[in-house]
Amino acid sequence: MVFVIKFTEEKRVRLATVLQCFNAISTLCSLFLVAGGIFIKARVEDKVALIESYGSVDGLCYTLIAFGLLGVGLNVFGIKVSSDSKDPETRSKGMVMVLYMGLTALYCLLVFCAGITTFAHKMHLRQAFDKGITGAMNKYQYGGYLKAELDLLQMQYRCCGSEGPEDWFRIQWINKKYLNRDSPRIISKMTDGRYTNADVPFSCCNMRYNRPCIHHSITTIGRHYNFQYRGSQKHIIYQTGCKEALMAYFGGQVLETVGGTIMVIWVFQLAVAFGVRYLQTAIKSIDPADPTGDSEGHLLPPGQKAKDTEGGNASKKGKEKKPKTKKFGKIKGKFGKNKKKPVPPEPDYDQVPVEEPLEWTLDPADSSFDDEPAAGEAPPPPAAGQPPPPPPPP
Repeated sequence: MVFVIKFTEEKRVRLATVLQCFNAISTLCSLFLVAGGIFIKARVEDKVALIESYGSVDGLCYTLIAFGLLGVGLNVFGIKVSSDSKDPETRSKGMVMVLYMGLTALYCLLVFCAGITTFAHKMHLRQAFDKGITGAMNKYQYGGYLKAELDLLQMQYRCCGSEGPEDWFRIQWINKKYLNRDSPRIISKMTDGRYTNADVPFSCCNMRYNRPCIHHSITTIGRHYNFQYRGSQKHIIYQTGCKEALMAYFGGQVLETVGGTIMVIWVFQLAVAFGVRYLQTAIKSIDPADPTGDSEGHLLPPGQKAKDTEGGNASKKGKEKKPKTKKFGKIKGKFGKNKKKPVPPEPDYDQVPVEEPLEWTLDPADSSFDDEPAAGEAPPPPAAGQPPPPPPPP
């Protein structure tokens, strides 16, 4: 078993209560997620004309709303399951706990992916704002809805252009019917049939600046009395680009807040998933004869670690090198060329074999002893022609 915890009835009730609290907090966060998706959708729709590829942002809003509603339903179901687990008569040992645990784990994975997607969406939103604002600036001279939206954007967010006020210097934002084409000054500013000058719309004027707004030929020295477009006097025009202003609001405040809320939900759901696993295994291991008795909860099934250990030892043993044995080659025939005679073992001289005593028996029928002289008698003389016997030893 891995991470085994012993549970009494009191500990099981405490764990179920903690899970109820976590589910309640996750429910509130999920409701905030729904509200965040609705808020982003409402705010972005106001600037839909200034955002390129609006469908992706719209898809993000619907995803947040769907995940929030799914989280509310799942956590309400979790509160009910945790509440039933406190009473031995209403607790479930079967598929209800397993189903809730599986749904919690799946939702935890989806929430994590949604959080990463929300943070990664900031880059896409930045590009969408850049393209949308630049496109609206090119159509500003034609008036209408886009002109009003862009003027309102620059006054509301205190910005000018996409990257800065210099963006207006490179495009023709004044309609030709309002230009005197016979004027030498206008003709000198025409490039490829387009009138470009260091001019910005009135909506770029800083309303907090004391001097009356100067937004035509602002970089021409001597054109305006006691004014040079440098230093602190540059701030008569908003210097922040509208793309950065929108990203500071939608990316920095809205998306980061929503993404942080999603990660908080993920942390709580991860804790709930582990807690539900312990509660489910602790309830499953209760002795039916004693519903309030002690039990054990674990994350992995029993014996999993032991099997893994045995498998690891077996693999290690299999990898151990076998002792090398000396090979003498093949034997050819009875007296092969490579055949070696066995070497007899060396004798052990320290061990002297114990010999059994010899038993002598005389056979009375043996006649070879008839000619032997009796004890004390002299031996018979030798026969003729034979040498005398040697004398007995002293």
